[in-house]
This record gives sequence, C-alpha cells and structure tokens, in this order.
Amino acid sequence: MSPIEEIYFSDSTMLGYTICGAVYFLLPVTAFLMLRRNGAARLYPVIVGVIVNYVSTTLTDLFANLIGFSESIGNRTVIAAEIVCFMEEGGRWLAMRYPITDIKNTHSAVCYGIGHGGLECILRGIQKFKIFGYGRKLNSEGLDSFISGKTSESADRIVEQLRTYADSGIFVSLLNSLHAVTNFGVHIALSVLIFKKISESENSIRWLGFAILMHLCLNGFSWLASFAGSPAFSDIIGILTGAAIIMTVCRITGLKNVVYEIRFPEK
Repeated sequence: MSPIEEIYFSDSTMLGYTICGAVYFLLPVTAFLMLRRNGAARLYPVIVGVIVNYVSTTLTDLFANLIGFSESIGNRTVIAAEIVCFMEEGGRWLAMRYPITDIKNTHSAVCYGIGHGGLECILRGIQKFKIFGYGRKLNSEGLDSFISGKTSESADRIVEQLRTYADSGIFVSLLNSLHAVTNFGVHIALSVLIFKKISESENSIRWLGFAILMHLCLNGFSWLASFAGSPAFSDIIGILTGAAIIMTVCRITGLKNVVYEIRFPEK
C-alpha cells in the first residue's frame, strides 16, 4: 500500500481538531465574558498579560537557541520548555509587583491570567485549525501536494508528521481540549497566587519560586509522559498535574474568598 493510501484524515479526526481549536479560542473569551457579567472584567490587565507572555516566550526562544545552538531542534524545544517557566513566572511577578500594570485587586489579577493564558490558547487554536487545513488538503489533493519537489529526507519528515496528525482521533482531541482548560486554569491560578502574596506583604520572592516550581512540574511531567509515545497519556498526565496545581493554589489562597472578590469586585 502506498503512503498516499495509508494516510487519511477521517471525519471524526477532522471533527476532533475542529472542536479542539474552538475550545482554545473560546476559553479566554468565555472567561472574560463571565467576569464582565459581574462587572469584574478589565481590558488593560488582559493586554498586559498578552504582552508579558509574548515577551517571555520571545526571550525564551532566544536563550534556548543561544544555549542549545549545537543541539537538535528537539533538544532546543526541551531547553525552551524549562527556561519558559522562569521567564513567564518572572514576568508574572514583575507585572504584579509594579504599579504601571495597575493590577490592584483579585479580578485584575484574573484578567491578567486570562491575557497571559489566552495568547497561548489563541496560538494553539490556530495550530489546530492549520492541522485541520492540512487534513482537508491531504484528503482532496493527496500526499503529492505536500512532498512534491522535496528532498527524500524532508519528504519523510512531512509524511511522518502527517501520519501523526491523522492518527490522532477524536478521543485525543477531546483530551487535548480538557488539557487546554487545565493549562488555562493554571495561568489564572498562578496569577492570583502571586498577586495575593505580593499584596499580603509576604516574601513574594519565595512564592515566585513556588510558582516556577509548579510551572516546571507542569511542563516536566508532560515531557516525561511523552516518552510513552502516546499523546493521550501525555494529555492525561498534563490534565492531572494542572488540576493538582489549581487545587493547591485554591487551598493556599482561599477559594471562597477569591470567588467572593470576583463576584463582588471592588469599585
């Protein structure tokens, strides 16, 4: 059987990518609208969160390429996954620490988390819809439309990547959607944690270290799970780790108080 016949995006797989992409796009929008219903939505902290995320990830890519200039792309990705924890949480701490960002209450901290995690959601949502587009093109035009004119090595990489995408059924996409929810929740939870500890005049540097550790666990456990070669298993580990982080932060910050401050924001 030829490679063209072997690789095909089923209707359920295509539906899965559509659902997953939609979830990524809807998460930040839905969270912001929920805050707006209570008069707690503020656009400025959302913008700050987007900017800090962009700067953090840009600096991460720069340092990862400098540190791992002689490494493979896969190794540089691992390096970036570890560096980004320090960059993102350091940026989050700076955003909560200095008045220029105007984050003075809990709902503003939540809005910051929506912006910070929301940019990540939008980028990943775009990626899912791109894969959907690859599937439509492959099913209608065949594999030659991807590998025509490519070197043998490059063509093999493209075929393998397309096969991976096509083999990810709707169950994997649904798990990835749930993983998106927990990751987004982690960004909001860590934003609230750092804001609370700074506003309570505690040792905020210590809590910055705690946030970095939680972020390292989130990325590290998912990376270790990826060695099993199962995207579903990697998503499950990520979901469980993210849920554990959210519950830990809720316990530290006091979930009832946080919910009250969001439902009845200070004017």
